[in-house]
Amino acid sequence: MMLTPSDIEQPRSPRALREFVLALKDAVRADDNERHRGMLKKDMYKEFLDEIVPLSCFAVLKYQESCRILPVLGNQGFDAVVIDESGREIDRIEMTCPGDGAEKARDARLTVKRGYGTIHMGKPGDDFDALIPRVLDTCRRKAMRDYTDCTLVVAIEPLSPFAGFESRYEAQISALAHDLGLIEFKAKRVFLLVLPDKLVSVHG
Repeated sequence: MMLTPSDIEQPRSPRALREFVLALKDAVRADDNERHRGMLKKDMYKEFLDEIVPLSCFAVLKYQESCRILPVLGNQGFDAVVIDESGREIDRIEMTCPGDGAEKARDARLTVKRGYGTIHMGKPGDDFDALIPRVLDTCRRKAMRDYTDCTLVVAIEPLSPFAGFESRYEAQISALAHDLGLIEFKAKRVFLLVLPDKLVSVHG
């Protein structure tokens, strides 16, 4: 197994965390057995893909390089601590990645078994439209919990827009951010992260 809890729970600068993620992805892609474990989210790969990958994208967009990002595994109500250059905790981060986990799991099993997953038909942007209700449902549940000491990051990964459909993509992001803004979160601040590098402030 290439990935262990101690690998994840290392304090790193935002750039070092992102480089760790990219280097591990490259190593996993080069090993078929490990790549399949990753696709099926076995062992630590679930935490890595659902928390650490989006965390690394958020960290480089939001925090100074002098900070250290310390991922924390478990069910403690936050996924990472941010420490400044003096060693003082300045933030806690809770990541949430709404989506259809069961569908993705089925698709991953098919891909491992036969080399390709489910074939979907539709117009550009339809996947984003289908994602929005899931995001809002997940976030309404999140709003029932207390994250007043945390920065809450809602991370999504729709398909990149096809050429000529960029305006629809941007409109979908704006509409989702607006709808998230109507939810009364108990959080220090809330961001919408459209992976890998678009960050929209929702609250705070």
